Amino acid sequence: MFSRSVSKRGGRTGLAVLGASLVAVLVAACGSSGSGGGSSSSSTPPSGSGSSSSSAAPTSGKTVDLTYWTSSSQAEIDYLDSHFNDTHPGIKVTGQYITSADNTTAKVVAALKSGTEPNILIGQDPSALPLFAQSGKVVDLSSALKTETDALYPGIRSALFYQGKQLGFALGGVGNYLLFYNKDDFAKAGISGPPTTWDQLVTDAKTLTEKLSTSGKPHYGMYVPLGSSEWISYAWEALLWANGGELLNTDQTKVAFDSQAGIDALTTWYDMVQRDHSAPTTSYAQGGSFDGAPAFAGHAVSMIIEGQWALAEFKNINYGVALLPAGTSGKSAANIGIGVAVVFDKGADANQAAETFVQWLGQPEQGAYLTSQSGGLPSAPDQLDQPLVKQQIAKQPTYQIFAEQLKYGHTRPTVPAYAAISQALSDNINKCLTGKETPAQALSAAAAAGNAAIANAGS
Repeated sequence: MFSRSVSKRGGRTGLAVLGASLVAVLVAACGSSGSGGGSSSSSTPPSGSGSSSSSAAPTSGKTVDLTYWTSSSQAEIDYLDSHFNDTHPGIKVTGQYITSADNTTAKVVAALKSGTEPNILIGQDPSALPLFAQSGKVVDLSSALKTETDALYPGIRSALFYQGKQLGFALGGVGNYLLFYNKDDFAKAGISGPPTTWDQLVTDAKTLTEKLSTSGKPHYGMYVPLGSSEWISYAWEALLWANGGELLNTDQTKVAFDSQAGIDALTTWYDMVQRDHSAPTTSYAQGGSFDGAPAFAGHAVSMIIEGQWALAEFKNINYGVALLPAGTSGKSAANIGIGVAVVFDKGADANQAAETFVQWLGQPEQGAYLTSQSGGLPSAPDQLDQPLVKQQIAKQPTYQIFAEQLKYGHTRPTVPAYAAISQALSDNINKCLTGKETPAQALSAAAAAGNAAIANAGS
């Protein structure tokens, strides 16, 4: 569910807090003895229960009690408990609210060390999966959840795997973003519609700035993220992918963003901020977690990259939305924030029952429910046909465009060093945009830090 990874204001800060907390727990984990030890039944291989149709009760004949941890609301917990338990005799699930999403990783790591982890964790950011895997207690879902995983948007799937094993399953309610533009500003500047390429966006931003600024009040055509939060790297990665670049090499042993595709991507932002002055450098919460939404809401900028979490802030603007512009690859790209379900090894019967519960969560009906509750987007195209999602789109047609952007989505790599890589990117991109480094210098410095983090993390 996207509230665990990229949501409203809390979600953006959640990205940054997650990165910091993940580094901290990684250091703690590396400093401890052993890798968690596993449970008494950890040598029992997880039972692959096939597709979603294989939701049979465990073979022992006894009711299997399962506990799952979540940061969802009590109403959502009650719904999942009652609807699953009523239709699955032989299995009883009980949800427990544990903490806010930002603190989940540290709590789960502590539980894995003490042997008090739940059967299932719901809504985890996938960047913590490698850390959990160190315990030896994470069940590989590649067999049991194959049907459900194949149904997900393609860009989501890679985040579920680490070292050849599927360690999580993406739940309904994901987050991504679009280009928001002020229709009135575009009309005043004589621009007929939103840009479809990043080159055109740079041109339009300059035109909007020149035509709408006054001597006493500067106006900016575009807002480019500044500061030190992960939102900077998170938003920039979309342009890297649109240019055909990648964050890491194929075997994830080195960074790859310092390629020509990456330099061109950062140059696009640099040109707007430093060359054309069509994007601000200091105004509106520089370094803040929510970046430019106040600027767009306050009619100070004409374009901004934002997610569905910001819709409520733009009620007083005549805005439109469009897919993020295509890069040099000729394609659009966006970064998708997801929440995943993780199963921890508690023995064959418990594992099979837990897989059955996650399979159930992966069906279109439950995916649509989780999507509607989170205010997020479907994790799989078949959820778009569900009544709850159709109602959501009917109330807010913009969601249809957000869903279209999911076809061009990517996810952050699931590697232990990602938090450090992302922070290095954000810090050096900010130096570039504030005139302290060239695009090539910024990415070179970020690459050096990123490669060092990969070497230190062993991934």
